[in-house]
Amino acid sequence: MPEDGLPLDWRRAALLLEKTLRERAGQAPERLDSATIASDYPSRDWIVAAWRISVVFSDGVTRQIDLVAGALFPTTPVRTALVDHPEPMTWPHVESDGILCLLPNMAEWDPDDPSEVAMDLLNRSVRLTEELLEGGTVERDFREEFVTYWGYRVHSQGENLFSLVAPQPPSRVVHVWRGKGLEVAGDDQDAIAKWVRNRFGDKTPVKTEAAAFLWLDAPLLPAEYPETATDLYRLAERLDGGAKMVLEEAAKGEPDEVLALLGAIGRGGAALIAVRAHNPKRRKGRPRAPDEPLSVGFRPGHTPQPLLLGRFFGAVPVVRTLVQRADADWVHGRGQDPRTRRLLGATVVVIGCGSVGAPVACALAQTGVGHLILVDPEALAWPNVGRHPLGAAAVGRNKAEALAERLQADFPHLKVEYRACSLHQLIARNKDQLAAADMIVAATGNWVAESALNRWHVRQGRGRPIVYGWTEAHACAGHAVAIGQGDGCLQCHIGRTGAPEITAVEWPDGGNIAQEEPACGAHYQPYGPVELAYVNAMIAEVALDCLLDPPAQSFSRVFVASPRRIASLGGQLTEGWRSAFGEVEEGVRTVNRRWPSARCVACGPKRLDEVA
Repeated sequence: MPEDGLPLDWRRAALLLEKTLRERAGQAPERLDSATIASDYPSRDWIVAAWRISVVFSDGVTRQIDLVAGALFPTTPVRTALVDHPEPMTWPHVESDGILCLLPNMAEWDPDDPSEVAMDLLNRSVRLTEELLEGGTVERDFREEFVTYWGYRVHSQGENLFSLVAPQPPSRVVHVWRGKGLEVAGDDQDAIAKWVRNRFGDKTPVKTEAAAFLWLDAPLLPAEYPETATDLYRLAERLDGGAKMVLEEAAKGEPDEVLALLGAIGRGGAALIAVRAHNPKRRKGRPRAPDEPLSVGFRPGHTPQPLLLGRFFGAVPVVRTLVQRADADWVHGRGQDPRTRRLLGATVVVIGCGSVGAPVACALAQTGVGHLILVDPEALAWPNVGRHPLGAAAVGRNKAEALAERLQADFPHLKVEYRACSLHQLIARNKDQLAAADMIVAATGNWVAESALNRWHVRQGRGRPIVYGWTEAHACAGHAVAIGQGDGCLQCHIGRTGAPEITAVEWPDGGNIAQEEPACGAHYQPYGPVELAYVNAMIAEVALDCLLDPPAQSFSRVFVASPRRIASLGGQLTEGWRSAFGEVEEGVRTVNRRWPSARCVACGPKRLDEVA
């Protein structure tokens, strides 16, 4: 883009940058013409200007560094490039055209002072070059960030190669399923079949082939990247743990190709890359297949293994590729969340899949709860769609069924079931499954149902926690009550008709808290998902807390909306709430409360169950 066509702010910032370089670097920067920019940076058509300066380094050699700017400068910073760079992949952090990788993707910088940012980047460039000249960081950084550098030399970005393989030793035979435009690798055939059918439906045919997982004792340096099948075989030979046998096992059936996943530990943890070694007799195009196919001279299936392997792992070029990790550890925390293993082993029953229970179920699935059982007797209707995770496509379907189907497809490594029934029916038919769950979340908004659940819980000895969640009018407050083994049961602080002992918000003028459709008994409140999101997040947080650290004593957590929102709807904090927790001056508030035993009719000495 001609500089005359750039905005005035761009040209002013460019002049200031030139002035700063003259003053701070002690030399007049050379302004590169468009032909030089196009020649030196042919793949970066976003560069519209560049300045070149000379720097004398500690080895006595003068090298040139470019500062390059795009049309969005100064709202985006300049980048720097080492003009006199060595061959690509000789030094880490130096791209093939010399552009230096200096800042992580979450780096902060000041867009209002682009010249100072540019000087900082220039100084970083000089320090990086000095470190690379010393050589102490070269091998270290190539190994620690090996996925990035492997990516510079791949033949495929691996967009459709998904791995469920646990990236840890030992080397082993794994399996790969090849669907239409998609491959899924996993440790065993059952795991792949479960994932594929959860993702694409029960009728999806799943036939797998053997593949190899080779565990590297150290990430590969660029000079070690396999170029041919022979290189891959020799790499397996030098690895410990029977890697060579694993590779041979994957090839002995003479597949069209052998997929070899390579795992190693980098700075951020374990990672995977992959190599494809094609069967030379089935290879199409150039380089041509060898004159003698693998089985030449032998009947099919009778080729001596050493001869067959020697022919398979010959001089045919391999295909290097990236891998998309889709294993549970990676999906839920990129392999760094210590909670993941525990959550994956947990079972949670979510009763009530409406505008509270459904978002909580979604949050638990996203968090990585391994087994979810969703329960609801009702179908999704159009008025539900505005504040429910499901949309128009699910209208008319049972909420639990449709939500389970969606979550199962979105998180195919989890197990998501549903029960299209009421809570009473669930207790009657599936009480063993309820008792076996690590936690139950009840968000039915139905006191009769939740009272029955509470009595069942008391009879069971309250061995596993139940989290009850509900909202107050207009979602101006929300409650989560976690019932543990000690202190009160749910009914200890809920009246016999379902009225909570304490509410946070009252409505002196009615507050339109029970608007009605033109239909018998069809009441509603017209709040939306934004207001409800705070309440649902709080209930999901309590559920997660109880799952990771089951409470010994029952407790309650209450969310209260901002005074501004409450007042705008005609509400105010109740006297009981103000006396217990004071006024909320600004913003939202969340408080924890004890839920002591009141020895109520559900859990006290005169329990109705016992009387009966």
